[in-house]
Amino acid sequence: MSPLVILSPTSSIRKIFCPLLERTRAGFVVPWLLAGFAVFYYSLYVSAGLNLGGEGGTAGVVAMRLMAGQRPIVDTFLGYNVMWFLPVAGLFELAGPDYLVLRWYFFAICTATGLMTYFLVHGYTRSTWFSAIPALMAILVPGMIFRNYMPFLGVLNAFLMTRAFVARRESSWKTFAWALAAGAGLGLTFLFRIDLGIFCTLIFSGLAILYPFGERGRFLRRGGLALACAAGGFLLAWAVHLPVWNDAKARGYDRAFLEQYTGWLGMIRSEFLHQMEDLAAKNTRAVTANAPLTAPAVSPTAQKPNADSWEDRGALARPGFGDMIYGAKWSAKSFAISAYLPIFISAIAIIAGGLGLLAALVRQDAEAKERLLYPLTVLGCSLALFPQFFFFRPDTPHLSEMMVPFLSALALFIWVSVRWARESKTMALRAALFAFATVCATTGGVYFSHAYPKESAGSIAARKKVSHEFRALNGVNVKVRDREAIWLPGLRDAVLRHALPGEYVLCLPYSPTINFMTDRPSPLYNLYVDNTVGERNFRSDFLDLVAKSTPAVIVVNQRRINGNEISRFQNWAPVTYDWIGKNYIFVGRYFENEVFVRPDKGVGGTAPEYIGVSN
Repeated sequence: MSPLVILSPTSSIRKIFCPLLERTRAGFVVPWLLAGFAVFYYSLYVSAGLNLGGEGGTAGVVAMRLMAGQRPIVDTFLGYNVMWFLPVAGLFELAGPDYLVLRWYFFAICTATGLMTYFLVHGYTRSTWFSAIPALMAILVPGMIFRNYMPFLGVLNAFLMTRAFVARRESSWKTFAWALAAGAGLGLTFLFRIDLGIFCTLIFSGLAILYPFGERGRFLRRGGLALACAAGGFLLAWAVHLPVWNDAKARGYDRAFLEQYTGWLGMIRSEFLHQMEDLAAKNTRAVTANAPLTAPAVSPTAQKPNADSWEDRGALARPGFGDMIYGAKWSAKSFAISAYLPIFISAIAIIAGGLGLLAALVRQDAEAKERLLYPLTVLGCSLALFPQFFFFRPDTPHLSEMMVPFLSALALFIWVSVRWARESKTMALRAALFAFATVCATTGGVYFSHAYPKESAGSIAARKKVSHEFRALNGVNVKVRDREAIWLPGLRDAVLRHALPGEYVLCLPYSPTINFMTDRPSPLYNLYVDNTVGERNFRSDFLDLVAKSTPAVIVVNQRRINGNEISRFQNWAPVTYDWIGKNYIFVGRYFENEVFVRPDKGVGGTAPEYIGVSN
């Protein structure tokens, strides 16, 4: 061979060094680049914004209750499982209650999710740069901050299960080790969200059942290994619970902890049936049964909702299917597309992939089985997050949680569709595969265009127009917008002026960040209340609560918590609202937050403040 050929860049470098760089340098550097970018990106807006009705307040308040010795579930409502709050309590034990520490903790989870997204896609495609695309999108739009456990758990389970039961390995011990890791992931998932744990357990079980099939002459051996993997995985899932279970027994909340698991199906069934009721009729009865709306003279007049409007349903409404085309703005169209196209894509993938998988099992084609089962597993773990978005909270924040793991599924669908299209000799099949890949890519692009500009999806949009420093207790040192800078200090000072440390501040229907930033406890067992609870039951519970706790301050937020007029507090709880106005003294309205204080707090003849007032 000529020395010129050996030294030729087009031969030597391309044939020898480029593959080596792809496998070593790029494969090593890209994850570090993603991690570094994530830290830099999140540092740009870690102190941007303060959501009074956000999950951060709940995480902070509940963690402080646990630090004070309250028992989970028995003394304080969790809504999720114990690990949702215990790490935060441990973090606060080390650093003290601090809002920015709390945000960095959840941004660390976002970073881990982005990196796992990269390794999840790379484990199938073996393409460094293609795998970086969904990872970067997951970092840029990490989902609602303070709830980033959800996308993290979706990606974590997909990552561990594909390595345990899908990726082919020569070593049985490595397969068993990954199955143990997947079992530990299941246990951890249950300790965060029981419903998500149940869905992922079904996927884990299905993969273990499928594991022996598809390889000629190895059924018995793989069957024994699958049984060992399933047993070991479930055993480790149980073992992960032991520290919490021992603490529950020692502190007397073991029965309540166990009842979360045994009562989950009944809770979901009742919630689903409640949603399926005739909500319009129910809310019409609720409005008329509570007599005319009456409000304190110092407060703006309540607006009675239109009985013929979709807003009168009360619960958060899903976008209409026709909004994909007829939505008034791109935001409405893109949200509807992002809500419904994943259903279409999933249905096609499950039907086509399921049939292909069945054919691969019959042919005992191990390679085809892996190529089909890997993206289907990722899809299944993504869809485990779908019900809580689509059936219970159909909004952008919860959509963003589901879409983080779904981006991995979309990337895998695009990859496999393009690959098979190139290999196909049938023009019709090739066109169908390219069309499916196009739909998947379009869905990812439309979702990103919808979510990236929205602060509620966890993106850097939180930084937009924040220029004023706002300080409060518990490490709240953030930048806020011009409008917020007008009324937030007044709200903070009104609470601190009338409630001494240790005195209760009751925030309705849901503003736990006020409690956290003023370091004043809430008397509510469940920090979240909205119009779906019904005024009649809430009224009696409220009077009992006030009688027992005698809160020094009551803060009423009048936002449309479910995006409709009936969900304003003054509309769905008019009798309770009237009682507050008659028995507490109104001292001011700060944007949508009305502050009432107990009469003995001695406000005298001070005129109420109206700062940044909005209807």
